[in-house]
Amino acid sequence: MGLEQIFIAIVILLAGAKILGELFRRIKQPSLGGEILAGIILGPTLFGIIRISEGLELISTIAIFFVMLFIGLEMNLSEIRKVGKSAFIISITSLIIPFLAGYQLSIFFGLGLIESLFIGLLLSVTSVPVSAMILLELGVLKTKIGTTVMSVAVIDDIISLVILAVVLQLHASEGVSFDFEELGISVLQITVYLIGIALLSFVVYKSNHRFPHRFDHIFVKTKTREAKFGIFIIIAMILSLIADLAGLHFIIGAFFAGLIFSDKILGKKETDKTYGIMSGITFGFFAPLFFAIMGIKFSGQSLENSIPLLILLIIFGIIGKMFGGYIGTKLSKFPNIQGLAIASLLNGRGTVGLTITAVAYAIGILDIVLFSVCVAICVITTMITPVIAKPLLQKSN
Repeated sequence: MGLEQIFIAIVILLAGAKILGELFRRIKQPSLGGEILAGIILGPTLFGIIRISEGLELISTIAIFFVMLFIGLEMNLSEIRKVGKSAFIISITSLIIPFLAGYQLSIFFGLGLIESLFIGLLLSVTSVPVSAMILLELGVLKTKIGTTVMSVAVIDDIISLVILAVVLQLHASEGVSFDFEELGISVLQITVYLIGIALLSFVVYKSNHRFPHRFDHIFVKTKTREAKFGIFIIIAMILSLIADLAGLHFIIGAFFAGLIFSDKILGKKETDKTYGIMSGITFGFFAPLFFAIMGIKFSGQSLENSIPLLILLIIFGIIGKMFGGYIGTKLSKFPNIQGLAIASLLNGRGTVGLTITAVAYAIGILDIVLFSVCVAICVITTMITPVIAKPLLQKSN
């Protein structure tokens, strides 16, 4: 595919994603559903106007980087301290139960170990950006319920990305003789990287605490336009490359870069400016294209023989997440209705679910059938979440 054809494909995909994304927002649904639908309509599943190519794959990879970087940037770890112990308890219980349910169901349907582990992981995630959009649309983002859900989602995503790193390592060593030495080296590399990230975060926090305006003075002196944004992207790329060298996927580094380099290093003014630029680039260009390209890869025909698996995974995913979340809220002394509302709001798998699905498909963990099943799970559970949560929220008021 030549440059001209790539540009034409981008224009058509972006226009379709934006139109259907806007339509979905108007009917109180996350825009990513419309953006994926645009890819399904324009791709081989329906009209076949656009087909996947190396150029679109490259754009999709760059888009994953920006989406994960933005997800990290959007998270505010200080918010976790406000609900602290209860958010951690809810996160653990809401992770374990759907993970085990998805894993066992996948094994029952004859899937392999790696595929089953990934399906379990997919049913466990809660997408921070999608949760924020749902909470905002339901008018509860700033309430105790909203803060709890967002804090649980933050912890969920961090734990899920660590689990993803382990699954990727298991996949990389699949098909070769089991080597404890190689496994030990891989575990050591991952551990060193995560410890390095923790130390870097600690240094950044302490530097900002002792010298709160130190970095502001450096950034003020820069004369190049948007130099701060450029520095931020360079740091994110370096952390992504190091993550890749450590045997992790590069999106892990992008995520941690966004998580660490917020107002702690940039200062509030520069963070707000960087956030604005990132939001425009991500949601104005990369995210719609990313979801539309996923729609192109989606194969509706391949679901023909997987409908029972898809339906059961959706049911197990929703019930497992709600049940696990509800147990956590009871242990944290939340009232019954509030607990059910919080548990129901944890089912928005959206952005994070789709991103890890794209990664798993790209490296060969998922075939086209399982990829399509996973995309359908992410979209359907995300769209069902506000429908289930709204009456529970009304009763909890």
